[in-house]
Amino acid sequence: MICFKNPSTDVYFNLALDEYLLKSEIKDNIFFLWKNSNTIVIGRNQNTIEEINLQAVETDKVNVVRRITGGGAVYQDDGNLCFSIIVDKDNEIAKNYESILQPIINVLQKLGLNAKFAGKNDIEIAGKKISGNAQIKYKNRLLHHGTFLFDVDLRKMQKYLNVDQSKIVSKGIKSIPARVTNIRPLLETDITIDQFMDFITKELLAQGTTVVDLPPDIIAAANKLADEKYRTWNWNFGNSPEFSYQNKIRYEGKGTVDVRLSVNEGKITNIKFYGDFLGSGGTDHLETLLTGCKYSPDKITKELLKINIKEIFGEKFETQEILDVIFN
Repeated sequence: MICFKNPSTDVYFNLALDEYLLKSEIKDNIFFLWKNSNTIVIGRNQNTIEEINLQAVETDKVNVVRRITGGGAVYQDDGNLCFSIIVDKDNEIAKNYESILQPIINVLQKLGLNAKFAGKNDIEIAGKKISGNAQIKYKNRLLHHGTFLFDVDLRKMQKYLNVDQSKIVSKGIKSIPARVTNIRPLLETDITIDQFMDFITKELLAQGTTVVDLPPDIIAAANKLADEKYRTWNWNFGNSPEFSYQNKIRYEGKGTVDVRLSVNEGKITNIKFYGDFLGSGGTDHLETLLTGCKYSPDKITKELLKINIKEIFGEKFETQEILDVIFN
């Protein structure tokens, strides 16, 4: 097995590297570890907009990217460690999730952790998830990648993925909330995530794995794929399934604003405002302005600033309040 050293924390490059190596001419088994900074990774079949708190994500400049495998949305920061395994799909360890994860579980158990395979594709400790996994096949090769929740800021996970799904009717595959925990507090002897990475690498070396730097040509090819695909709005948002959204907020002393909208391929296809607000200008112009706009707080804010909010909704209304109705 080849273990590539990958120091990158650029999720767009890292996911492109996954895909490039899967489809490359390399015949050896491949393994590599990687980390992503301040990132939400969306499953291939999910509605990106449904899975994230758009306003919080844009305000805090969180990276959002879609992977080529299925499964649910996950938040990753410097306390999360990812791993990728690429093998021939007829390899004995590739017959199911449990078989391909067993060597990983063995490594965790050597650290004194009572790690077990659970459900369809998880690793758990004491009934709490510490690793989620997904797979995809390409020709005769299989890519398996997963996560280790080592020391992730779980508060941010709740902040960025905390969407009230009762407001949304979508054709996308929704994430299923899971009880999760970090590995670090469960260790008998405290170590850093870098020491955790080193431990895994040494265990692989003991099994005959060769550790090498990523060749420049592979780095260049993965960066090219990242630019053409993983860094694009169309891949990350435009591929989202069609969905409808409804929200109503009553602002004391101002009135109720009720919005109904539909989004397809990441853009608003129709939108209508209702309510007992007292603006004199009507909502038609605003609805026309927002139709065709990307469903993004940044883009919609720019459109809202083009019109007189007070004339449409009433003297006391502010732009942020209308934005909150559209996204919260």
